[in-house]
Amino acid sequence: MNIFSSSHLITILLLIIFPILIGNNLKKDKRTLIYILFFLFTLEFFKFIFLILTNNYQINKDLPLQLCYLYPLIGIIYLKTKKKYLLNYLGPFGILFAIAAIFFTNPENLNFDTIYCYFYHFFLLISGIYITKNYKEKFSFKNIILMFIQIIIAFIANSIIQNGSNYIFLNTFLDPIHYLNYIDNIAIFNIKISNNSINDLLINLINILGKEIYLLLFTLLVISFSSLWLYIFGKKY
Repeated sequence: MNIFSSSHLITILLLIIFPILIGNNLKKDKRTLIYILFFLFTLEFFKFIFLILTNNYQINKDLPLQLCYLYPLIGIIYLKTKKKYLLNYLGPFGILFAIAAIFFTNPENLNFDTIYCYFYHFFLLISGIYITKNYKEKFSFKNIILMFIQIIIAFIANSIIQNGSNYIFLNTFLDPIHYLNYIDNIAIFNIKISNNSINDLLINLINILGKEIYLLLFTLLVISFSSLWLYIFGKKY
């Protein structure tokens, strides 16, 4: 199955439509919320065990530092603390992370990572839809701060681990000049658009603006887009 071929587009459509239908039809119930969050947490736990037992665990890509895979941990924190602003994170960002991962995952190499990615984000999208529908909370800037804390941790991890470490795909966006094509999930950045890949376009943008201006604009774009996304899906007062 080639990336963005007819079969790939149909797969994307099905992986998005079915979770939306399932999540939208689940009735509001505290136990359902608990089951969904613990199921996602359990998936991550057993993936860790599986990779360890099969001697496939790689510290440069398998630490739970991607935003998607930190999601169930934040869910557990919510269940423990009952901080309602976290619901506004779990709902809208669950939708965003899941759709982005399903859309951008490269299906050409159907290995364990690719299959697990599709499977995990299928249920992540169910969670995001269910929480957004049933637990609407007003916009809170605390969620933007929370996301940036995760980004900073991932940035530090990438800097220390190196060896192709690219958590939250920060190197893809922040340092595309030294971008390493080693993770299937980001192979889409090499797809040509008018003879230039997305990676090439990012490099050209850095060369035009300068690294400092580019990083500033990137940060402002993340804050603006994330804030707008949370506000759209949040409860209006």
